Amino acid sequence: MEKDSALYQLMDTRMHSVMNGIMSSDGEYQAILRKSDIYSGELDRMDLSKEIRLLIDRYVSEQNAHSTCAIDSGLGCSPTCLAFPTAKPCF
Repeated sequence: MEKDSALYQLMDTRMHSVMNGIMSSDGEYQAILRKSDIYSGELDRMDLSKEIRLLIDRYVSEQNAHSTCAIDSGLGCSPTCLAFPTAKPCF
């Protein structure tokens, strides 16, 4: 699907509105954000090299991907399934 197509733009708008609504109303998510901000500040104060920060970022990203799939494998590891529950690609 082309990124400038009307369907793609509609899906992108829907995805952002649904995800923003879920995240803003989720108290647990908001608590995680507050803790993450604290940890991010601590990392910034450590003045780590670009290579070390990239390694940490990759590690955390892989852990997040694993956790998301483990929580609900029925979503196919795709937040698109939350925004479009009737979408055919979300097997």
